[in-house]
Amino acid sequence: MQIKYQKTDILYRPVLFIMGTFMLTWCCAGLMTKINANTHIIIYTFLDFIENASPLFCAMLLLGRYFTTDKFLWKFFLGEPSKIYSYFIVFILFAAQFFNFYCFQVEAAEFSVQTFAVTFAGQFLLGGGLEEAGWRGYLLPCFHKKYNIVISSISVSIIWVLWHLPYFFISGSMQANGNFYMYAIIGIITGFILSAIYLFTRSVLLCMLFHSWQNTIVMTIQANMEDMRFLLFFIALGVVSVLLCMKQNHGYSSTCAKIE
Repeated sequence: MQIKYQKTDILYRPVLFIMGTFMLTWCCAGLMTKINANTHIIIYTFLDFIENASPLFCAMLLLGRYFTTDKFLWKFFLGEPSKIYSYFIVFILFAAQFFNFYCFQVEAAEFSVQTFAVTFAGQFLLGGGLEEAGWRGYLLPCFHKKYNIVISSISVSIIWVLWHLPYFFISGSMQANGNFYMYAIIGIITGFILSAIYLFTRSVLLCMLFHSWQNTIVMTIQANMEDMRFLLFFIALGVVSVLLCMKQNHGYSSTCAKIE
């Protein structure tokens, strides 16, 4: 699919991207299940980094030819200059996600700013934040050219959730022993939040920061997810994100469009 991106005609290859991302991640995940993390910590950490960064690697490989075109890489990560209210909306989404977990913590739970900061840095540099260059930076604009933003966001989120399947079998991962169906619902809602951030700013970097932010919140703030107030707030945040996406639902201009 060819899309005009800031004076650059980009040829998107969604099938190749999805196949490459899944193969790289699932192969690494398979090897991780065979390796003792305590005995081979360096190899295990390397494989963990590769599986987390596979969407980034695949997107960069497929977009490599455009890196020298019109400051493409800079614009890809930082986005387009937006009105101040766009960044304010993004800030509210960051704050609302933190507020929900922090206000509905389980009793006697403790929060450490230092632990939060260290975990956030790790997630951004080595963890889940790396994924967004592929999911929201590459696959979402590709789907958005052909479909409306609701269908595009749901499609990317479903692929994203399925991509995480091996994590449910890796001891120590956030998904280990989790409920896949609940995870899928959370993934779709989170996908709309990330889509809204991307549509308002075109910034992959902000999507990477939010993904790292959410992972850090889940890892460091023990919320009572059975509290109905927590669930209602999270659902409301998802509904708001859908409305924000619909408000900003405008595609990319293009000279031609074809699936390759």
